[in-house]
Amino acid sequence: MAKPENKSSKRWRKKPDKQATYVKQTVDRNIDEESLLEPEQGIVISRFGQQVDIADENFETIRCFLRKSNEVPVVGDRAWFRRQKELPTGVLVELEPRHSLLKRPTPHHGVKPVAANIDLIALLLAPEPAFSEVLLDRYLVAAQSSELPVWIIMNKWDTVDDSQKDAITHRLKLYQDLGYPVYPISSKTGEGVEALVNDLTGKQLLLAGQSGVGKSTLIGYLFPNMEIATGEVSSTSGLGTHTTTASRLYRLDSGAGRETYLVDSPGVREFGLWHLEDHDIKQGFVEISEIGEQCKFRDCKHLNEPGCAVLAAAKSGAIAASRLKNYQHLIQHFDQPYI
Repeated sequence: MAKPENKSSKRWRKKPDKQATYVKQTVDRNIDEESLLEPEQGIVISRFGQQVDIADENFETIRCFLRKSNEVPVVGDRAWFRRQKELPTGVLVELEPRHSLLKRPTPHHGVKPVAANIDLIALLLAPEPAFSEVLLDRYLVAAQSSELPVWIIMNKWDTVDDSQKDAITHRLKLYQDLGYPVYPISSKTGEGVEALVNDLTGKQLLLAGQSGVGKSTLIGYLFPNMEIATGEVSSTSGLGTHTTTASRLYRLDSGAGRETYLVDSPGVREFGLWHLEDHDIKQGFVEISEIGEQCKFRDCKHLNEPGCAVLAAAKSGAIAASRLKNYQHLIQHFDQPYI
């Protein structure tokens, strides 16, 4: 099974000049600038307030303090850091440019960054908590607003019988036909996991999904030597109990210098959408967005407007009735907070 890899990434740019001005910036008063060693490359694997854990080229962890002048780091950031001589700690000195930044809204803190340099969102679903296309479509809208592709992973495949598998497969075929990869797996038995990991080689992904769908169990399967807290599905609410308290990045042994990074974020029941606009909701339904270009009115919401090409397509069967129903629900209620 995959194990943490000890190879350095080739994607980062060359080492900066040790005399660069950023090295001379003032750091925390408790840190002796003269005690800092040469800059090294690393990747942020977790953050705790004003400190971050950075993995070096051997994927060994160094707890680093932040400079006040730094941009706030998030999990997945490539970074330069300097160790403190004869100490297990260091200082983050510079972040590499990001090629993506995934954000999600929170009720009390506005829009919060979740992870940097994500290539795709691996959306984990399960028969229990009950598989819901409404929830799935909300995730797809959130991902589209960040311009990130989504892979759909149906976990706990070992817990359903053949008739249930057929029913779920039929429901997911709609999404496969729209271009979303679908992987049925069991993180308990390992069924389908190897094929998934092989296809993920060389990517940096965010593992998302409702609490209780088996995120921690899947991570525990991939990293059997690590202690991962796992939660069960609540018998009263039908929802999972939260187990992850801070976002964390893991690395899979991909070989040949093609590192695969997996980010596990704190368990959420879904991404909120209230920070988006009507246009963002439409774009999240790819087939509706495409056909909507043919509507009579440019600002058509596809509810009951005359000359609506989307409503006509749904009537003819060109658009699935379930997708139109979910879209209409979201376009009217997406500004309501839901965590």
